[in-house]
Amino acid sequence: MNDPIFSRLHVFTLTATLVMICTFVSFPGLDIAISGLVYERAGRFLLTASWLANAVNDSLRIGLSAVFLAILLAILLWKLLRITPESGLANWGFAITSFLIGPGLIVNGILKSYVGRARPVHLVEFGGSKAFTPMLEISDQCGKNCSFSSGEVAQTSTFVFTALVLAWPHLSRTGRWVWALIGAGLICLSMFLRIGLGRHFMSDALTSVAISAMVALAMYRLFNVGMARGKLTWVALLRDLRAMGGAFTMLLLRGGRTALSLRSCNPPDTTGSRD
Repeated sequence: MNDPIFSRLHVFTLTATLVMICTFVSFPGLDIAISGLVYERAGRFLLTASWLANAVNDSLRIGLSAVFLAILLAILLWKLLRITPESGLANWGFAITSFLIGPGLIVNGILKSYVGRARPVHLVEFGGSKAFTPMLEISDQCGKNCSFSSGEVAQTSTFVFTALVLAWPHLSRTGRWVWALIGAGLICLSMFLRIGLGRHFMSDALTSVAISAMVALAMYRLFNVGMARGKLTWVALLRDLRAMGGAFTMLLLRGGRTALSLRSCNPPDTTGSRD
């Protein structure tokens, strides 16, 4: 299906990603310079001691993980209860698959496990003992849960991109601008938190945004979301919740009846024994 918006977004994402990679590969010191702007003293960055920054960072990570976990559980329940959601199973498949492949497999499963880039807070330049690794170079400065790329930023970006994609046809022209700006602000907040805490470089954060965007675009086409998202309305969501609740209640009642039947067929032995 010809989708001009998809094509433009595809070209823009690939172009922006290429420009970003060329910039940080050509000028590797840019990462150090940007992190240096929020560095205060040995092992301490601008947001290191901020309880608010840490609380917001943790809330974003836990809250968004809960959202995607809820979507996964809903899909499993629909399958278990043999319910076809009116809101469109493809829409929810698009969201959870984007999360599992982007932040899950690519960022946390591969990049953070095997690239070996040390976090800013651990570098010699910022009071640590590890050497700086330029973008896209494999290193031995970190063994696990490393700097490249950012899991939190990938998670936030995936949430924003999938939410905007699904909501787009239901928003007014003004609403699209408003929610796009809110989404961009949320991604920027996540990036600022990770850099300001000394946990990631700018290139780590931007790479995660790029990965999330490209995965979302691929899943958009795979799940034919352009057609399916028209089903995603508040009325359909409420009906799906009611259907799921009703089917789950019936399943529990059947289980209870089965347990009572088994109990009545096998009465307990009350005769006892006497000495």
